Amino acid sequence: MKGPALFAGLAALGYIAVAANASAQVYIPPPDDVIEALPALPTAPAPALPEAGPPPGRAEGPTSAAQAEAEARQLGSALRQSYQGLTAAPGAAAQVPGYAPNYPQATHYYGHADALAPDGAVAASQSEAWRTANSTSRPRIAVKREDMARAAAIAKDPTRFVDGVETGGSAGACTPLPAGSSAPGSVEMTCNIGESIVEHEQSCKTTLEVRPWEALEYQYVCVSSPTYNGCGALVVAGQCRNTGTAPVPEYGLTVTSYTCNAAVSDPDAFLVGTTTAPPPVGAFEAGGHVYRCNRAGLVQALSVDPATGAPHGYLTGLQQCTPDLGTSSCTRTNALSAGLVERDLCLSWDFAGDPINGGKLRCIETAPKEEVYACNALVPGLQPERSDTRWFTARWTASPCTVDPENCTATNEICSVPEESRVIAGIPVRQACWEKTRTSVCSQAIGGNNDCGAIEATPECRQTGEICLDDPPDPDGSCKVTERSYSCPVPGSVTEPQQYLCSGDIYCLNGECETVEREASDEFKDALVGLHALGQANAEFSENDLSLFKGNRETCAKKIFGISNCCTGKGAPILTPWLCSAAEQQLDKNDDAGLCHKVGTYCSSKVLGVCVTKRDAYCCFASKLTRILQEQGRVQLRKPWGRPKSESCEGFTVFEFQQLDLSVMNFTEIYADFTEAARLPEEAAMLVEVQNRIGQFYGRAQP
Repeated sequence: MKGPALFAGLAALGYIAVAANASAQVYIPPPDDVIEALPALPTAPAPALPEAGPPPGRAEGPTSAAQAEAEARQLGSALRQSYQGLTAAPGAAAQVPGYAPNYPQATHYYGHADALAPDGAVAASQSEAWRTANSTSRPRIAVKREDMARAAAIAKDPTRFVDGVETGGSAGACTPLPAGSSAPGSVEMTCNIGESIVEHEQSCKTTLEVRPWEALEYQYVCVSSPTYNGCGALVVAGQCRNTGTAPVPEYGLTVTSYTCNAAVSDPDAFLVGTTTAPPPVGAFEAGGHVYRCNRAGLVQALSVDPATGAPHGYLTGLQQCTPDLGTSSCTRTNALSAGLVERDLCLSWDFAGDPINGGKLRCIETAPKEEVYACNALVPGLQPERSDTRWFTARWTASPCTVDPENCTATNEICSVPEESRVIAGIPVRQACWEKTRTSVCSQAIGGNNDCGAIEATPECRQTGEICLDDPPDPDGSCKVTERSYSCPVPGSVTEPQQYLCSGDIYCLNGECETVEREASDEFKDALVGLHALGQANAEFSENDLSLFKGNRETCAKKIFGISNCCTGKGAPILTPWLCSAAEQQLDKNDDAGLCHKVGTYCSSKVLGVCVTKRDAYCCFASKLTRILQEQGRVQLRKPWGRPKSESCEGFTVFEFQQLDLSVMNFTEIYADFTEAARLPEEAAMLVEVQNRIGQFYGRAQP
């Protein structure tokens, strides 16, 4: 007698009362197909259920068939009394799945049931989920028994896993399940030893030098004849040019004029005069007016020598300083800069000594210093003491600076002395910038760095490799920067404890057995996706180069002796994602999913010959299977991966793929996805065995 039929028969005979909310003993997960969302069903209050009675006590000893039957009848009667009014309770109908008294979208079918079939066909044709589920080209995955090691082991010897089950539930035993694939994850961690580049900032200044154009031109004349050459010195002088010739026929002479940039010392060259030379390209002209005034109210005063105090003379027409001198067109300066004579004014004086026998004036009190201003424009009400216009040249001159152009990079340049007016040769000259400050970042190599201390202090980490990042390597075999690789457990990972199947999980009383409810592993869906990659392998054939299982080259960067690290390795998160590109973050996800193979590490940038940034090169593939085929197939073909800096992740040719022996490849990594998802088959096998035992018991108990 099969299990379901057995339970139905017992329920009909009254031996077992089935509760409305009883749970099935086998949990079958829903399919992975996308199901279209239906409109929300109206909610109803849950019916009030009577409180359950106390559970039956544990059997003290073996139970006879008569005793078990009597206890079952008593239990069934009590349950019937408790749940007799359950169906009539308020809101009970709403507990039926899919029930709705007034379903808005279905009311028009109440009188036209024949329209359900054609409308359903139309809706199905428009449903992507229906088309996917019923597509003839939908991939079919055949799950073989050998793909589920744990389920196969239970199915082979099910009695061993339910050994010790007694009808009274008084005995039980636990049997360890076959080992799964769960193990503490590991991650590759790297560190560096050697030289590092230290950067420091350095500033240099350049100053605008403005000078009045004061170059002179010298005008010379010379006389020459057929028997005398008085112009020889001017002709050979490179700084002189011929500006005119005047013959004197009555004397047989020729007078020639020359203009020279410098003086010529020759007795035959006669200096006529000098003029200001034309300004060079880039010169500019500026003009201004110089004013001198006092704030002591003096309109006339005795001027004295500032050093000796001796009187110079009596001055009249002195001017008072006005507010217009404080405008932006005027710049305060001093007498010497403005080209004036320095002087002091005397407020009061006295005559010292005998005026007849050499007495002299003596200044008792001097007035405050006169103020001097250079202005670009005339100031109303004041008379300039001097007005002039001149040409000026400007050039930038660098101050002494130790910036090495090979080891320093300019990062910024600002105007440190912005627009202002300065008085030069008595003329106010205004420029947009008088001084620039250039900032550079300079690099310096410092040895003795080591950031491996924290990893080496972790007992669980073991060193797996060491490479030199110098590119090209030093001919003498030395290494500036070394990278060490370690295999360390993933932070927070723990070893999964041994799993057991215990007969104590099954409690039976007179043929009615209850099983401790365990949900099926949610990794079952992932396992099917892993198998689906087998059916998609043919999609990875490249018609362009007739190759199979080609990968994509991906790289990530890590700063040597720095915090920026976009290459944390499989299983470890990126701690500085804001410093990593989107491609590097996606590479980390693909590597964690088992799709990438690390080819190696190379130096991507150097400063002063020292590696400052390294890159890890990966080949990423469409599935775990493709990666495993590449990793193990290259070993069989003796086809090594290329250099990390140039590896292109090429696929297998058709000929190479034909040479592979797939039977010796280790696909444990793929099968592990299935062994962890084998809860559903193993529970089903156990339930079948329990049902068989219940049937055998009742077969023996019947007269």
